[in-house]
Order: sequence, then C-alpha cells, then structure tokens
Amino acid sequence: MTTSISSPTGFLPLRHTGLCLAEARPSVQFNFLLRFLTGASLSSAVAGEGDLGRTAWGALTWTLAVFAVYLYNGVTDVCEDRLNGSRRPIARGELPPAFATAVAAGAAVAAVAISVALGPVNVGMVAFMLALGYLYSGPPFHLKRRTSGTVAIGLTASILTYYAGAHAYAGGIDLGTTQLIVFVLAASLWTGLVGTTTKDLPDLEGDAAAGRVTFAVVHGERALRLAVVGVSLALPAVVAGGVLLLGDPSLYPPAAAMCLGGLAVALLCRAPIPPGPRRRRPYAVFMVTQYVLHACVIVPQVVRDWPLL
Repeated sequence: MTTSISSPTGFLPLRHTGLCLAEARPSVQFNFLLRFLTGASLSSAVAGEGDLGRTAWGALTWTLAVFAVYLYNGVTDVCEDRLNGSRRPIARGELPPAFATAVAAGAAVAAVAISVALGPVNVGMVAFMLALGYLYSGPPFHLKRRTSGTVAIGLTASILTYYAGAHAYAGGIDLGTTQLIVFVLAASLWTGLVGTTTKDLPDLEGDAAAGRVTFAVVHGERALRLAVVGVSLALPAVVAGGVLLLGDPSLYPPAAAMCLGGLAVALLCRAPIPPGPRRRRPYAVFMVTQYVLHACVIVPQVVRDWPLL
C-alpha cells in the first residue's frame, strides 16, 4: 500500500500555472526575447532614439504569444516527449493537458488584446506568430512532423521576431540596412538549419516511434550527424566570408561567435553518439551560441547609449 502527499486543492491552479511556465521552456522563451531586443537594438543603430515604452509593451505581447505557442506545443508533443524520456511537466503527468491548453489559449488572447495598443501592424504580427505556432503543432497541419516544416516555421518565426522588435522600437524598419539584413538572415539560418538538426538528434528514437517523418527518422543517426557537421561548418563560413567582404566591423564579433559555435557543434557530432544525455550537447552548444550572437549586438548598443552603466 502506498500513500501520496498532494497539494491542497486551492493551491493546484497556482502550482499548475508555475508548471506551465516550465513546460513552455524558459530557455527558448529567453532566446525569443533576445531576438526581439536584438531587432530593437539593430533598429536603434539606424533610427537613433526610439520609444522604449513601446518596445517594453511590444516585448510583453511577444513574450505572451511565444509562451502560448510553446505551451500548446508541449500539449501536442506529449506522446513524443514520453517516448523520448522528457522530464517536462506534461510528460511527467504533473500538468493536465486540458489546463495547459486553457492557459495557452488565454495567453494567446491576451497577446492579441494587448497588442491592440501598438496598432494594427503589431496585431497582425502577433496573430501571424500564433498562426505559425498552430501550423507547427496543431491539427490537421502538424508541420513539426517533417524537417522541412520545422525549418520553414523556425526561419519565419525568427525573422518575424527580429522585425517585431525593430518595429516596436522605431515604428518601422529600414530594409536597406546591411547590418540588420545580414545579421537577421545569418542568425535565422543558424536557427532554422543548425537548430533543427541538433534538436532532432536526441529525439530520434522517440520521434520514429511517434510516427514523425523527419530527416533523422528517414535517413538515420549517421546521416543526421553528417548533416549537422555540414551545416554547422558551411553556414558560419559563408557568413564570415560575407561579413569580411562587407567590411562592417560591427558584424565581426557575431560572425566569429557563429564560427566558434559551429566548430564546437561539428566536433561533438564527428563520431557516433549513443542515446542519452550526450546527444543533447550539440543542441546546448547551438543555444549558447545564439545567446552569444545576440549579446554581441545588444551589449555594444547598451554601452554606447548608456555609457555610465
């Protein structure tokens, strides 16, 4: 006979709300916020002084939208997550999917409602972000089941986030700005290509059992590792070459960071990796590299605008 200690009923909604935050992957939420702020920083470098209050309000709406997207993804990923041994709350059975779905829907409605104060363009961007999330996770689309769908959604969501940050800060965006275009495309390709391939590596067996038709499932672990090595070396090389040709010193630090991150990912994937925690290391390096890329843009801008800090 076993006994269990449960939380008082009155505390369950509060506890479940906290578990929703964990289910929505705080590290990914933080990365999207960095993209948003990087878009604002790049816009600041071109447009000069912008609207910080509008930027903060925009960041709130965008964070709510991304939270809704990833929480709903957790609901729809429960089968794969359990097969892959995930420790996220829904997979552990600690967070009811119905509760998580309701919270995700509430966050989505709040994101759209709050964005009204920023004008129709922002409402449209938030709605589009939510639509991308549904296309990725929801029926009948489930674009997450194929690598092409994951890459397309990842690239689009990344570019849209940078644009949303730039638009919130400056009320528009100068598409003729070389620094902005090069960085956004490079960082978004890093997300869409390197992020997708490294993310599939630790989940290969579970994704196959769940019926996904990703590149990893179709072609196997060795082919996936070769793809990871190829994109993690080729993309930074192309970006670095382009940056050197442009001769823009502000792009040298992020280009160097991408080269170092790509080399580290390639070294981790050069040999077979047995199932287990070690397969998550390439994705972890990919994530850390993203943080550094964004810091290379945000920190110099903060130092320039607020030197006393």
